[in-house]
Amino acid sequence: MTDNEFGELLACANEELREKQSRLNIEYCLGDHPRWWFNQETEKLQFLDGSGNVVVEADVIDIGSYSPNSNTWKWAWGNDSVLPALREKALPLKELEEITGFSLFGAEQTFEADEAMAWELTALAVKHLQAPGCYRAPSSNGLHTFLAITKLNKVLR
Repeated sequence: MTDNEFGELLACANEELREKQSRLNIEYCLGDHPRWWFNQETEKLQFLDGSGNVVVEADVIDIGSYSPNSNTWKWAWGNDSVLPALREKALPLKELEEITGFSLFGAEQTFEADEAMAWELTALAVKHLQAPGCYRAPSSNGLHTFLAITKLNKVLR
C-alpha cells in the first residue's frame, strides 16, 4: 500500500468512526451514562444508570491500550494482562500489517504513540473488524483501553 493509499484508508476509517460513534451516542446515549463496567471474563461492556442498573450491554473486542503517561500503545492481542479469549478475538487486527505494509500493526511490544494516533489505530481496527463503533474505557491507573463494540443491546427493566 502506498502512503497515499494509506492516507485515504485512514481518512475513510476516521470519518466512518465519527459517523458510527454519533449513531451509537444517539441510539444508546453511551456518553450519558454515569457508570460503565468491563468484564474480561464475560467479554461484556456494561453501561449503568445512576441506580447501578445495567441499561446497555455490549459485546466487545479489546483493540489495545494507550498510556498517556508514557505515550505508548499496546495491541490487546499481544498483552498478557488481557485474558486469552479476548487476545484471540483481537488477532485479526494483525492482518492490518499485511494489508497496509506497516509493521506497527504486528508489533508485539509497546510502541510510541500519542492519543491522536491511538484514535487512528482504533478507527482502522473498527473498520477492519466491521464493528459498529468503539468505547474508550479509562482506568484508575491512567490507561485508556479501546474496545471495538461488536453488538449492543438495551437492557429493559
